[in-house]
Amino acid sequence: MAIVIREATDADVPKAIELEGAAYAATPSPSGSILFPGPFPPEARQQRTQRVLDSRKEDPAMVFVIAVDEVTGEQMAFSKWCFYKTEEEAKAAPPRLNPSGPGTNEEACKAFFGGLGQKKAEIIGNMPHAYLGMLHTGPQYQKRGAASALLKWGLQRADELNLPVYLESSPTAYPLYRKHGFKDVGSVDVDLAPYGGEGLTHSAPCMVKDATKTTP
Repeated sequence: MAIVIREATDADVPKAIELEGAAYAATPSPSGSILFPGPFPPEARQQRTQRVLDSRKEDPAMVFVIAVDEVTGEQMAFSKWCFYKTEEEAKAAPPRLNPSGPGTNEEACKAFFGGLGQKKAEIIGNMPHAYLGMLHTGPQYQKRGAASALLKWGLQRADELNLPVYLESSPTAYPLYRKHGFKDVGSVDVDLAPYGGEGLTHSAPCMVKDATKTTP
């Protein structure tokens, strides 16, 4: 199956958010149900779509890239990359927004997602870097190479810019990132007991892949 990689337009983003929701629904976790207990109002997906679109407008370093099935034209996977080529660009990056609103456990999300932002600041600071902020594949397209194709696209661009790549991984994606040369540089681990998750810890490995020099 041929996969086409291209930059996403605004019109592609609603489908990307649909895939995101389906991907998380296909891999439920006890800790995820604490962070996002639901129920969500009917307009939640539209609001999420708008927030993602707004994030690109607010950050000129951000690029959305999708994988498309060449035969059907269907979107298979979506990625959100940021390429901060200078210290000034990295310093000007908008702060991470914590999930909020009906259906979310706002205090738990603040602890976890706020922790992600703090850890990234500790590890990367304002050094030039690339950041993979989102990568998800529709459940029906899992194991077909779409996520790997998007990852290779971003890694190639980062190498061309001589930038290390930083990301936070989920347990499901961790083997993929290790396969592509990412190494652990830290972890965010939040005890969910204060937020209704007795005995649960929500963790995200923080990973970096150094730039590989490209041949001119």
